[in-house]
Order: sequence, then C-alpha cells, then structure tokens
Amino acid sequence: MGRLALMICSLTAILVAQGPFRERPPFPPDIVPPEVVKGRDALAADPRHYKLELENDSMRVLRLTLKADEVVPVHDDRDALFVCIKECHIRLTRPGGRSQDIHLQAGESRWIYGDTRSEKNLGTQPLEMLVIEPK
Repeated sequence: MGRLALMICSLTAILVAQGPFRERPPFPPDIVPPEVVKGRDALAADPRHYKLELENDSMRVLRLTLKADEVVPVHDDRDALFVCIKECHIRLTRPGGRSQDIHLQAGESRWIYGDTRSEKNLGTQPLEMLVIEPK
C-alpha cells in the first residue's frame, strides 16, 4: 500500500508541476519572429495575384490569376470553394513540403479546407479561379 501511495503522490506532483497551475512561457518562444507566426491573409500576402471581387457579412470572393509556373507565397487560407474559370492545374504546398495537385476543367469546382500553403500554376496556360470563402 505504501508504494501505491508513493506512486500516486509522485504522479500528482508531476501533473501539478506541468498542469495549469504552473505559469507557462508564452508560445511561441521569443526566438520565433512574430511575423512568422502571425496569420498572413492571401490578399495581403500577394495582391498581385489575388484580387478582391466581393465581400459582405456572409462571404469573401477572391480572384486568383497565375501565369504558367507562377507561385503565390506562403499564406493562410480559410476553407473555401475553388471555382475554375479557365482550366486549373495547381499545386498547393504546405510549409512542411507536403503538396496536393488539383486539376479541374473550366467551370468545375472543389471544396478546399483552410491551411497554410503556397500555390503554383502547373499548367502551360494562365490559371484563373474564384476562391469563395464563407465567413
């Protein structure tokens, strides 16, 4: 019985030391510059390729245009509906290097979940799509 009580007391001490009672340093550590952690909206990150088409209380509609091999820098995207105006062959790349290729014909659409990523036009022709973000 003594060992069990000692183990319980030890585990309790460890949990209290790591739990909400102990003041934790702010995340992220000071070595990470604030601009890296701060969310970067697509429109602010790349106004050359993203244009605001419509915004109201319900949604925001952005137009993305990319020439062949053009890349949008890393930014944060919300969940959105991609609607291709011209044929779209695009690569979405996350900061860790994981990528997803999407190929849609003109007029086709696809739901894309929000993430931090960059986009690259893999096609030989200019890409044009609407990015419809619900609020």
